[in-house]
Amino acid sequence: MNQFTKLLLPILLLLFLTACNTDTANNDDENSINQPSEQAKQSAYPLTVTDGRGKEITISEKPKRIVSTALAVDELLVDLVPSENLVGVTAISSDPAISNVAGKTDSIETKFETVTAEQILALKPDLVIIPSYVNPDVLNQLENAGITTFQVIDDTSFEGILKTVETLGKIVGEQEKATNLIADIQKRIDALKEKADKKENKPRVLYYTEYSSSVTDNTTIGEMIKLAGGINVVSEAGIVGESYPDYPEISKEVLVQLKPDVIFTTAWGATTNNGEPAFVTEWKKDPALKDVPAIKNNKIYVLDSANVTTASHYVIEGAEEMAAILSKE
Repeated sequence: MNQFTKLLLPILLLLFLTACNTDTANNDDENSINQPSEQAKQSAYPLTVTDGRGKEITISEKPKRIVSTALAVDELLVDLVPSENLVGVTAISSDPAISNVAGKTDSIETKFETVTAEQILALKPDLVIIPSYVNPDVLNQLENAGITTFQVIDDTSFEGILKTVETLGKIVGEQEKATNLIADIQKRIDALKEKADKKENKPRVLYYTEYSSSVTDNTTIGEMIKLAGGINVVSEAGIVGESYPDYPEISKEVLVQLKPDVIFTTAWGATTNNGEPAFVTEWKKDPALKDVPAIKNNKIYVLDSANVTTASHYVIEGAEEMAAILSKE
């Protein structure tokens, strides 16, 4: 892996929050992801909730000036609260190539390219929602200024995401919307599981990026592959990464050995030729790869980046997109 890739990969992982531990979400004896608790359907202010740091956060009244500092949180909040109550979101939320809420954040004046405490404080928020990777200095400045700051849990499995929907719905006073959203997603998850369980000959799938990395089952994308009715060839072969265990580098030699039936990738952030990632174009011309089933049979699919790289409830869209493709295999 070259030096540029080594530097870029962790940035991408933090940007999308795709790293997760899905062991509990993937247990075969679980029929469905937990439904929202009765407590989440009701709340009265002031209320105290425990955030992703394990810290108790007290919210005195229903927030009216909310700031989000991560794309996944932007996507969740846009579907939960009125836009006039969102005073700050990420700049990337306006990019349709990677954001599921592009167009829905146009009326929000402040969009962060880089999150700073000064920018946030200038908005006079009554609630700031942050990811686990936020700069500690920014967090300290906000809390020292008396700003209510809530860190979401660092779990982007399907189960973890729905738990975050439940929690955010509670703290922003939109429990009914959150409950309905969870019910809709759960119904779609169950439908995918039912079809996947009935699928006899499951396609062997590789997810691959321009940076030569893939994913194990212990990632959001890995969970998508399973829900879609595929077998992740990386986990099947027991491959793990050196620096990032769940994001192993896949060499050309390993690709030949894995022999995937289907290869999934995305184009966002990649070098492309007429919309096709450059590495795909090169693979098709490479005689060393001519017998890899996915390449030989032209089964390389470029997925919607916004649906696949998200860590919000839109992950269900990514799983459904994969399932629609694999249903034809």
